[in-house]
Amino acid sequence: MRYLILVIGLLLGLFVFDSCTPNRGCTETTADNYDLNAEEDDGTCIPARDKLIGSFRYTKTWTDVVGGGSFVDIGTFQATEANTGHNAFNFFFDGNLLLQGSITQNSVLLETHPVGLASSYSGNGTWLENDTVDMYLNVTYISEFLPVPQPYSYFCTKLPE
Repeated sequence: MRYLILVIGLLLGLFVFDSCTPNRGCTETTADNYDLNAEEDDGTCIPARDKLIGSFRYTKTWTDVVGGGSFVDIGTFQATEANTGHNAFNFFFDGNLLLQGSITQNSVLLETHPVGLASSYSGNGTWLENDTVDMYLNVTYISEFLPVPQPYSYFCTKLPE
């Protein structure tokens, strides 16, 4: 009987001790490794933006909204960290066009970026991270000189560092 009470006491003690230890993990909801069950942050969060930082090669496709015809362009862009907001980034296309945005897990949002007085770019995309394409972007160019917005599709592959 004494052993039964001792065993029950030990099991009860383990249960109480285990229930007092908070589940540790990443508590940042926009991080790639967010842990819904974590009660205490353990410092292991990986910002979604980190996967974007680096160099990319892109294939851009579009159909000209004025003259018709389908086109393909190939180039590169550099993605850098931006301090404008949470998970924010800058895209520098071929060293010229700058687009800014943010990423939440796998959804990319490109902010409206004015170009001159009467034009702007904006868009969105998806982080795919598969064998052939890492990211797909929809970018729209709006200008008072075009009858309708000009859409572009970008298929982007991250280059090795």
